[in-house]
Amino acid sequence: MENEIDVSFVMTVYNKEYYLPAVLEALLNQTGLKNPEFIFVDDKSKDRSVEIIREKTKGIKNVTIVAKEVNEGISVTINQGLVLSRGKWVRMLDSDDILPIDSTYKMIALADIHKADMVYGQFKKTGLEPMELVSWTMPGGPSYVYKEDALDAVLHGRFTRMGQLIKGEVLKKSGGADERVFIQDESIPLRAARIGHGIIKIFSEVVLVPKETNNLSKNTKQLDNDRFFAHYNMLLDYCDCLDDKTLKTIYEKALSANWKYVKKNMKHPYLTDDFKRYIQAKLFMVKPDFAFLEKAAKRFYSLSGVLRTKI
Repeated sequence: MENEIDVSFVMTVYNKEYYLPAVLEALLNQTGLKNPEFIFVDDKSKDRSVEIIREKTKGIKNVTIVAKEVNEGISVTINQGLVLSRGKWVRMLDSDDILPIDSTYKMIALADIHKADMVYGQFKKTGLEPMELVSWTMPGGPSYVYKEDALDAVLHGRFTRMGQLIKGEVLKKSGGADERVFIQDESIPLRAARIGHGIIKIFSEVVLVPKETNNLSKNTKQLDNDRFFAHYNMLLDYCDCLDDKTLKTIYEKALSANWKYVKKNMKHPYLTDDFKRYIQAKLFMVKPDFAFLEKAAKRFYSLSGVLRTKI
């Protein structure tokens, strides 16, 4: 259909006025697309983020701007944008992610060739000013790998950065981000891959990271917490419909996140039960011990300096 949305770009926004002019220029100039839409959900920014978006998108069709009155966190905010999306494909991004201008078109083309529901690529920390990146393109024929089993690929690879392309119906059926986890990076690929068929990993940058000012990736407690809960919640939600091998791998991922926190923050970490459980899961075919995971969850919940969603 002529007016069908081919791809929905869904961006979460929070206090990113420094990045937005460049981010928006690269986003609005994506090449090779027929009828894209642009959805911006602002999580109650305290700066001029919403004003900049309104200025830069004036006269652009298929633009939706949601200026929330309550700050609820990234996962909740991204889901609010996903609900509004109408595209066959959805590409999500943070408001400091700059997309090579031909990356979306090339990702869709590969997905169509292989009938894949998910496409990921690499990201590059450039250290450059945002406006230096607005005209970047991908290599003419980037190398990639296709995996039919999307969940197995996600569990054994790195698929956590925003900028991924996922079929809209798959994202909505999966529920999008786990709203119990503040950062969405881990939960979206896990949940989408559970029902998606086929995934492509491109060995080229599909997201460019400019010079960073304030980034949650520097808060290792937050990362360990969110990685743990993304996998722990996956076990709680889907333990009855996943095979033993997959359950074991997800359990190992949860234990790994827990062990990373323990190793950095507790005395004599190698004498703890946390280390013992982690090694057992790596070496043997063990079933998830939900009683142990619940104890680890309570410890994570007790941490200060970790952001939580407000649901």
